[in-house]
Amino acid sequence: MHDHSFLIPPAFPEVFTNGIAHPLLYLWDSWSYFEDGTYHLYCLALSRAKADGMPLESSDRNVYPFHIRHFTSTDEGVSWKDEGCFLSPEDWRNVSESYTVWSGGIELLPDGNKLAAFTALDKTDAKHPFIQNIGLVVSADGFQQDSEIKTKISSPVKDREEILDKGYYLGPEAELGNDEGEEGGPILAWRDPFVFVHEDETVSLLWAAKISPLRGAVARAKLKKAGNSYELDELMPAVAMPDKESFTQLECPKVVFDKNSNTYYLLISVCNRVDESQPESEVGKGINVYKSKSIDGPWESCGPKILGDRNLFGPTVLKTDFENDRLLCIAPYTEVAGPVKALTFAPVFYIYLNPLWVVYDVE
Repeated sequence: MHDHSFLIPPAFPEVFTNGIAHPLLYLWDSWSYFEDGTYHLYCLALSRAKADGMPLESSDRNVYPFHIRHFTSTDEGVSWKDEGCFLSPEDWRNVSESYTVWSGGIELLPDGNKLAAFTALDKTDAKHPFIQNIGLVVSADGFQQDSEIKTKISSPVKDREEILDKGYYLGPEAELGNDEGEEGGPILAWRDPFVFVHEDETVSLLWAAKISPLRGAVARAKLKKAGNSYELDELMPAVAMPDKESFTQLECPKVVFDKNSNTYYLLISVCNRVDESQPESEVGKGINVYKSKSIDGPWESCGPKILGDRNLFGPTVLKTDFENDRLLCIAPYTEVAGPVKALTFAPVFYIYLNPLWVVYDVE
């Protein structure tokens, strides 16, 4: 287990406006929920400095364990307050050997609690550090965990046969989590779980998966109540996108539902990465948006890839505004956005759905 307490600074005292440029942390990927006038934003975070005070280069960040950072806003994302760490591997040290945390999701449950999902990573050795597991925890207030942390409700190791039977792809068993990728494609994908509460109050998880070495897909699982938390009830078949050949990696799925038109909208972050050794400058990234009458598809593309020209990736939907056919969103900048913006959050923006376009200057 890494000693990473120095990588988690306390909450920064100053309020951030028009985005989040944190002086102590790199920030990337995002997910959120809204309750009682407050927007709760979560993202992956890592210290900008090593234990000895020397700068930590963002390109080396996979060597270090991450934590999930929590921010709040009461003015629709114009300003943000740092609430500190929400979840780190230290929180489950007694129940799992997972050494770092990757992206997830959180949502308000019918009983007022929040169900938080996340990705917990195991490794067999230095060459196989990317064995991903789906984890869950319940929080009453969104600031701290209140239930036992379940770090492997779905695992490509323990659940391999079930995953393959449902049409998903996993690389050779001995090579799971290989840092060079899977059979000519990018690394294992069993990550970024998004919590979705249906109109009938049942709960699903959706996450990033694969159907072949070079083809991403969306996984979905039905959850069931288990004590004061949840567990996996049924893994559903893999769902591929209609333009699946146009990208190699699918990440950070988000789903919203317009009950007036009975339409689901799916946002996924996509890129053409083949292996982790590729320079970020060679990896094309962006966001694809789809719609469907069913959460399991088939999905129809809403238009061409968006946000890539602004180097934005891993967005979250802060607020749905279907009356005006738009979503209020926030997203972090990628590493290629330049030394000032890279791995910080941009100001909020609107994604308009029909037709698909983006308005960045929100008044």
